[in-house]
Amino acid sequence: MEAGVWGVIALTVLLPLASLLATSLVPAYGVRLSPSSLTLAQYVEVLFRQDLTVRAFRNSMLLAGGAALSLAVITLVSAYVLDRAKPKVKAFAFALIELPYAVPGIVLAIACILLFIKPLPLIGVSIYATPWIILFAYHARFFAIALKPVMAAMATLDDAVQEAAVCDGARLGQRLRHIVLPLVFPAVFAGMLMVFLLAFNELTVSALLWSAGTETLGVALLSLEDSGLGAEAAAVAVTATLLVLVLMLAMQMLARRLPPNALPWQALAGPDRERRG
Repeated sequence: MEAGVWGVIALTVLLPLASLLATSLVPAYGVRLSPSSLTLAQYVEVLFRQDLTVRAFRNSMLLAGGAALSLAVITLVSAYVLDRAKPKVKAFAFALIELPYAVPGIVLAIACILLFIKPLPLIGVSIYATPWIILFAYHARFFAIALKPVMAAMATLDDAVQEAAVCDGARLGQRLRHIVLPLVFPAVFAGMLMVFLLAFNELTVSALLWSAGTETLGVALLSLEDSGLGAEAAAVAVTATLLVLVLMLAMQMLARRLPPNALPWQALAGPDRERRG
């Protein structure tokens, strides 16, 4: 059984990654990898010379990081409010929040275009063809992903603790900062990390919302592949994969300083480790 599981992992994960790596180390797509054809020229090209890919890495980091950080705050407040809402109100709110994630990304992108193509009422400002429209779409797209773990953690809190804080005169902001946040921080951090990992390589939404100067990694990959630069596209894909892997390893190294189960993969591995111990 274990051999079969490792075989499936090898076919679905390791083999595609090996193919990407081999393609990124040859001069052009279709060239057979050998000691004589091995080269790192594609990595130098996409990481240092091509403005498109350098800009795409920067934009993806900023947009994914901005969406993750802001959604952490938004989900904390939203989960606090929804946890106290009536069941019908909560069900209706969840349906609205999950709708942008359930519909295809292209549909969400078209909705954002129709919403922001004209200046916003009252303020007269348009965010169309700016990075802000992509950031808005990321918030709508991944709000449900960030909210669910926080809602699950919020449901386990004892109301008596917050009631005692209210009796002591603590305001809402003080209760959220000093009582609620420390208790649900693992869930907030896990949701924030999931949003970053999903938004960093997102394509379907940004493919319609990008403009000159706001290209993301997904758009850069699509442009390189469409231009016949398969080796360069593979180099970008391998670099993005390594960047995500390094981020996950760094988080794992910091796990001892984080609350228990702050990382999604810890929540899965923790019970197994305890059972084996």
